[in-house]
Amino acid sequence: MSVIAPPLQQGAIVAIAADGSKRSLAFQFNPDTLRRTLEPNTVGGHAGSRSQAVRFAGAPTETITLECRFSAVDAVSPGTGIVQGDGIGPQLAALATLAYPKSADVQRAQQQLDAGTIEVLPALADRLLFVWGGSRVVPVRLTSATIVEELYDRDLVPILATVTLTLQAVSYSDVDETNPSFSEFLSYQQRLESLAAQAYTTGGGGQVA
Repeated sequence: MSVIAPPLQQGAIVAIAADGSKRSLAFQFNPDTLRRTLEPNTVGGHAGSRSQAVRFAGAPTETITLECRFSAVDAVSPGTGIVQGDGIGPQLAALATLAYPKSADVQRAQQQLDAGTIEVLPALADRLLFVWGGSRVVPVRLTSATIVEELYDRDLVPILATVTLTLQAVSYSDVDETNPSFSEFLSYQQRLESLAAQAYTTGGGGQVA
């Protein structure tokens, strides 16, 4: 008897504007692998310095790297070689524009400069959340996105691509406590600590004297 597996939850990146409005970009296919690099943020404990104990200066720098696949190959008409609509163009555009200020903000800033405004503040970037299951919701910033378009239809509409995203977690060490990312990262760390507690109580058979 075959067992029907439940559908996997899709990972996503959620962009939150200054007015609180949200837009979510779910991955078409969840990445096969997820690389997380942790760089501890510590002071003290240097060679030859006996009096300086190792202390935490803040949260570690956590970098997340993943490859996302997007495909509209199945939507290509065999008779015409043309995909309906814009293929995967909308998804690629949504990822790319995470790195852009909104064009309306650019135009507004230029109008202020033209009007003689002395100080024009840079456009505020949307806050980003990386959602990977219910237990991993991490505030992040996009540090790089490499988009490799691999296949097109007859009209050069992209129908297959791989996007490599590099994200850096935004921790309570990076923002003021009034910033929502402060509490979001703290909740993320608390979930990690809860999971870690299970490993400490059930893992390994060795004993420490």
